[in-house]
Amino acid sequence: MATFASSTSIKRMLGIPSSVTQHDDAISDLLDVIDQIVLDELGLNAAASTSYTEKIDITDYGQSKISLKYRPVLVVSSIKISGQAQTEGSTYKIDLSLGVITLMPITNFFPVGTEVIEITYTAGFASVPADLVYAGNLIACSMFNQQSHVGFASEKAGQYSYSLGKGGGSTIPRIAQRIFGKY
Repeated sequence: MATFASSTSIKRMLGIPSSVTQHDDAISDLLDVIDQIVLDELGLNAAASTSYTEKIDITDYGQSKISLKYRPVLVVSSIKISGQAQTEGSTYKIDLSLGVITLMPITNFFPVGTEVIEITYTAGFASVPADLVYAGNLIACSMFNQQSHVGFASEKAGQYSYSLGKGGGSTIPRIAQRIFGKY
């Protein structure tokens, strides 16, 4: 089942009455594609909350902050630095929305080394935000509108001629990109 788009919403946004079914298969083909595009844009493996374990290398001296790969972070289960468990509030703080962990006090730094930090956390969405669903539906509408003329840049009727495009356009509307930027 699609998470970031729905056939009903796509048809409504395209102005296709629900009783018209000739485009239903083409719209249905887009749903899983849209989910993957949105997940790729957000850098997630799944929309639902998922548990991740990251082992992080520290290559620079004087580093006191790290960013987690998956966001938004819902909860951090454990952090180990050089095998030692850490306590939130006394040895580190976390900005869940940004997925940034900062050592405390600010004068503390992570030790340099390979896989020095091991973090287990849950990231994703407890419920998918409405603006992400809207962005998914916008992308689906854009892709639907491109299907009938994919590859064509222009076409002419009198003394027929056509030209092919270079295929360099994005199917992600600007407002959808703006929404993704929040996450």
